[in-house]
Amino acid sequence: MTKVSISFTTDQATKTQLDRIAKELGLSTSSLLNILVKQTVAANGIPFDVKAPNPRQLNHFDEETQTAIIKELAIEKGLLPDDSTVVADVEQYFEGMGY
Repeated sequence: MTKVSISFTTDQATKTQLDRIAKELGLSTSSLLNILVKQTVAANGIPFDVKAPNPRQLNHFDEETQTAIIKELAIEKGLLPDDSTVVADVEQYFEGMGY
């Protein structure tokens, strides 16, 4: 799958807060935005409300959101190809991250 870049402008304070929230979720800002974009397209609208809980409490999210987060993390870490649709071993993935 060919990757493309999306660019937009925001103020520094908003970017700093977004970076902090992504980090608290255990994600990069890019992965967080990819989750939002992919889930928005799939739902044809804004599909969920994501807030920053303790990053070790993934069960705070519904199952669909958990799967989206795990998949983005696995893609970011090179454990899955960009066009993969499955996460094969969630426990092994999180053990590798120290969770």
